[in-house]
Amino acid sequence: MARTNERMAIRIQRNIQKQMTIGALLFAFDSEIKYTKIAIECARRIKHYLDIPVTLVTDIKVDTDIFDQQVIIKKPNDTNKRYWHDRDDTTKWYNFGRNSAIDHSPYDKTLLVDIDYMLNSSNLLPLLKSSQPFLCHRHVQRIESTKNEIQTFGEKNTQMWWATVVIFDRSEFSQDVFSIWKMVEQNYQHYANLFGFETKQFRNDFALSISLLLANGNTIPDQCDIPWPLFNVDPTLTVSNINDTWWIEYQVHNETKFLPKKICVKNCDLHILGKTYLEKLYGL
Repeated sequence: MARTNERMAIRIQRNIQKQMTIGALLFAFDSEIKYTKIAIECARRIKHYLDIPVTLVTDIKVDTDIFDQQVIIKKPNDTNKRYWHDRDDTTKWYNFGRNSAIDHSPYDKTLLVDIDYMLNSSNLLPLLKSSQPFLCHRHVQRIESTKNEIQTFGEKNTQMWWATVVIFDRSEFSQDVFSIWKMVEQNYQHYANLFGFETKQFRNDFALSISLLLANGNTIPDQCDIPWPLFNVDPTLTVSNINDTWWIEYQVHNETKFLPKKICVKNCDLHILGKTYLEKLYGL
């Protein structure tokens, strides 16, 4: 009888896993930068490397069939402004409302990524199939560096978790994280006062970090850490792509002068912060 019950439990678990839907969710609102166009390339890469459906959240329907669904919402009223080194200009940046991802996602398990996060591997697939309810990056590494780090923010040196790549399910913990995330965004000045950080720009990274901390009982949520660093490519670096191989150029200073360096990156997912490079690469 015990063996029969065990076999039945295994079958039930397998059926649940088969029925569970997995997909990606992207947010994109155009400003001076055509974020929806960059989102098309991001979606193409997700489908190529992970073979999962992609849903776009935007304010105007995009003329493409790359997205399995498009969720049309009102463009956020609040905007950030940010200076981009690769553009030598300041542009609008719609960064609010990502905490509604759990409401807009049609999937049981969702990969939420920034549209400038370019997949070059299937590394995220095992995480999407894992039982961990919520995952994101705590460690970060500049692509030209050999060291990864945990960044902190505010006067209390609170550990920062990155909202660039987030994997979540519909568990109570994930629901709590997004609920608190909304509360933090709506009361951003209050939390800035508590944690001691500037409010010149709204940072989802800060809001997510506070949300994870509170949802985890005011203790560091080690269980939510993606087990490798987020690889950032700074806008000060020159980026090119040839046959899905990324070439990144930069300069290092020795005792007397700057020396050019060039590295080749393949099979590694990259957070390309320089939007102009992405626009040029994909002819936008």
